[in-house]
Amino acid sequence: MFNFFKQKASLASAETVVDIIDILERGGSVRGSQLPPQIFMPKAEHQVSASDHIYFAVRSVAADSRQHVLQYAFVDDRGNVVLSAFVRSSGATALYGGVCSEDLSVDPMEEAAFTGLAMKLCRGATLVAFHRVLQGGLLPQGSLAAASGAECAWRRFQAVARRKGIGLSRREPLALNDCLEKLGMAPLESEDAALRALAIRRLWRRLDDLE
Repeated sequence: MFNFFKQKASLASAETVVDIIDILERGGSVRGSQLPPQIFMPKAEHQVSASDHIYFAVRSVAADSRQHVLQYAFVDDRGNVVLSAFVRSSGATALYGGVCSEDLSVDPMEEAAFTGLAMKLCRGATLVAFHRVLQGGLLPQGSLAAASGAECAWRRFQAVARRKGIGLSRREPLALNDCLEKLGMAPLESEDAALRALAIRRLWRRLDDLE
């Protein structure tokens, strides 16, 4: 399992990312020392499914007057975190009271380099987010168009809950942990995007069992 370095490392160049994509597409393998330190790609686990879903989560982790940093995470149907990365965003820095970007333990990837990875990952897949519109709007431009479709776990849970008689409050927003707990599943105890994407997968597969 490759983890983030505690000390800041040099930025991954777009050329390096393209080289990695080319190697993987030809069926080759990449050693840990060849991976940009901003990318977290754990060892594959036992395959439990062969569908084409990609569960994803995006969160804001840092912002200051100079830049905004987002964490993107993508999980496949086998439960593998296929990509988790901190990325510089060209969007407005709207995070208040958060971490300053210089306090991050690694230098984030440049947005252009990450866009290439995201496009390859999303192409032909069915994307699943807890809030499809809100989260999908944070994906790099063209990623949604490259996917075969997009699903909303929040809306699906509400539809299943109504059919199964699960009580929902109309006065309170329905968060991911609410959905997990109402189905007897352990709540998420971290804001990490990779763990959140894994939790979305758990919820989605549980809804498969209920339908």
